Amino acid sequence: MAKKIKIVNEDPSINFRIPEPLKREIHKRAALENKTVSNYLRDHLSEYMDGSLFEKEVSHFQNHDFINSTEFLQLIVWMYTKREDKNCTSDNDQLDGYLATIMNMSMNLPKYLVAESEKVLYDILRVKNEDKKEEDIIFKKKFTFSKKSNIKSGFNYERLEQYLLYELEVERNIIFVK
Repeated sequence: MAKKIKIVNEDPSINFRIPEPLKREIHKRAALENKTVSNYLRDHLSEYMDGSLFEKEVSHFQNHDFINSTEFLQLIVWMYTKREDKNCTSDNDQLDGYLATIMNMSMNLPKYLVAESEKVLYDILRVKNEDKKEEDIIFKKKFTFSKKSNIKSGFNYERLEQYLLYELEVERNIIFVK
């Protein structure tokens, strides 16, 4: 935060009118921060003018560029389609795109979701490396990451849903509520 400038009585002033509800809210917030109304407004105007007023909010959205990206959305939609149709219908370029997106998850999502995404990553690599023919009989490559069995647990869609539907909102509210 910028260093505060000491105000003296000779400094210029600005007077303007505001609606009564706004005035009450300003008084309430200034009191919560244990500041005079003048100091509260001066600090906010200074932060507005130097661009630092909404640093936390801007940072929050910049940190979520990945989650808001087309690539992430495409990966998630593709993963959900594999719950019903496990056949590989994607070409290698599409699979490479999904792999690249999954690799970016490690820098942008909580560790527990990164661990879940590794199940998808390994399955894509497995399918990419399978031979297309087995004893001259063509068979369809199938993904297994969305399937749960007694031996292996599949991708936990509920954890992803919990994060996208609730945890991001809680995180956003913590940043935006002062």
